[in-house]
Amino acid sequence: IETVLKEENYRLVFAASGLEALSLLRQLRPDVVLMDVRMPDMDGITATQRLKALPQFAQLPVIMITGHSEKAVVVDSLRAGATGFLVKPFGRDTLITKLREALGAP
Repeated sequence: IETVLKEENYRLVFAASGLEALSLLRQLRPDVVLMDVRMPDMDGITATQRLKALPQFAQLPVIMITGHSEKAVVVDSLRAGATGFLVKPFGRDTLITKLREALGAP
């Protein structure tokens, strides 16, 4: 993901855990978040719920990324406020298309 997005000139910031992601987001104003479902200390669904509960982030697009496509994971992600979903492995074009959709870009 990092290699593809750097080639497309996206500015990237990474967090190693759900708590670190929430802390970074309070300091930054990203245009979109790619959130892994499985992370240490807090899963991506919980992190998305907490993020979306903050008024300044209620409209922030969140694309969930996972290696598991169980229906419950997709449903829980969407209920948490995710705007998109990517199941690994996915290709470069799929990633770029999802990001452009989330950003409202052509």
